[in-house]
Amino acid sequence: MRNSSQSTLTVSRQTGEPSVLLAQWIDSAADGAVLLVDFELHQWWLENKPLQPLVAIYSREGDQTLYAVTDQVVTLTEFVPYSRFRDWASRRQLAVLRPGQALGLQPTRIPKPWGQEVWFTGVEERGVCCYTDGQYATPIPWAQAAAPGVCAGASGEPLVLLKVLDPAPEEVVGDLYFELHEEKREVYVVTHVDSKAWPEGSGGIRYGFDSERLAEAESEAAFRHEYLQAVRDYERVRRQIDGLSSGTLVPQSLRDEEKARREAMNSFTHMRSLEVGDVVVVPLLMPHSLQHGVRTIEFQTPVYERQILSFAQKVLTQDHWDTESAVQQMRLTPPPDAAFELLPSEDGVVIERIVDFPDFEVLRVAIVAGGAMTLQGANTYQLLMLIEGRLELDGLQLGAENAAFLPSGQVFQFCCSDPSQPLVLLLALPRS
Repeated sequence: MRNSSQSTLTVSRQTGEPSVLLAQWIDSAADGAVLLVDFELHQWWLENKPLQPLVAIYSREGDQTLYAVTDQVVTLTEFVPYSRFRDWASRRQLAVLRPGQALGLQPTRIPKPWGQEVWFTGVEERGVCCYTDGQYATPIPWAQAAAPGVCAGASGEPLVLLKVLDPAPEEVVGDLYFELHEEKREVYVVTHVDSKAWPEGSGGIRYGFDSERLAEAESEAAFRHEYLQAVRDYERVRRQIDGLSSGTLVPQSLRDEEKARREAMNSFTHMRSLEVGDVVVVPLLMPHSLQHGVRTIEFQTPVYERQILSFAQKVLTQDHWDTESAVQQMRLTPPPDAAFELLPSEDGVVIERIVDFPDFEVLRVAIVAGGAMTLQGANTYQLLMLIEGRLELDGLQLGAENAAFLPSGQVFQFCCSDPSQPLVLLLALPRS
């Protein structure tokens, strides 16, 4: 097998831990040399963490190491017809990754009763997101296990969860669970408000509880008790409807009772108005429910836990609500809104820290039309989500609601592909 300079390529194969074998091989590997490593990945996101056989493939290209990973059967002899590693990988439809490069985040759509979530970094039983080189993709945990160092994120550790919430525009149908979290912190950035659902331009999120109802109650304990009773009254009707056979018409009397009980229950809560560009910081134990037709970008702690206080549809993921336990610990009012912290920046660039959680922070960056920004290397990875404009980054073509993983220690230049347009983006950084 020969490379472009007609020198003989070396192809070798070993079995074991990719990072260890790569470190042993890389110093003596000639330009164009290829190493195959057979290994098993503990699928930490699945129950019992089953093992999955994989093959990591490395190639030296000048002073760089390219890599790919696959669950396909790979033989040494199949490299013979190819003069370059990239040619072989393209035939196999494998993403070719390079340490230090920005990695595209391929969206994964997860259907929900209220609409859909669009995941970019999720790794769990319901779905596994992928990195992409702009043409082909590989699952994030595969790339992390095979990557040199932590250039794709630490192996076995989830990334900050980045997703888009895309509720249906119909009232009630598109309203999310009214829920709270004990461990998971969230921040929403509103990107679209459906004009048919909200003709006046402002959408909403059910967020905490009504201040007047709170003031009227004898005590906080009394308020919690009254709210719990209202939810129980609604849940009784909800269960009757959910228990009807598929295709059975809901009697009008039951529909009327459901609406009345739902309105009585919701009268305890506070509806916060939302417009495009608004930011909602959701602290722990804060009951919240994004409403129909309000599309948001969300960053959150990468854990799957919640307590459902109520839902105006049948819950498909569990057979119960968590109202009783949630009511005892829920926050009743949100903390005061804090002004965003403005960070030092170049001319024509505005950087706001829109949330500063213990486990991650999120920055919003606005660059004027024709401007540019140099992002200095951080000591941890960063997640980029574009909101407005177009950006070319390491061969990736990014538009609105496109996302990328930026490895630690690398410098990136941001400027809009169209100099007549401004550039607006979000950056999430985990706490190292």
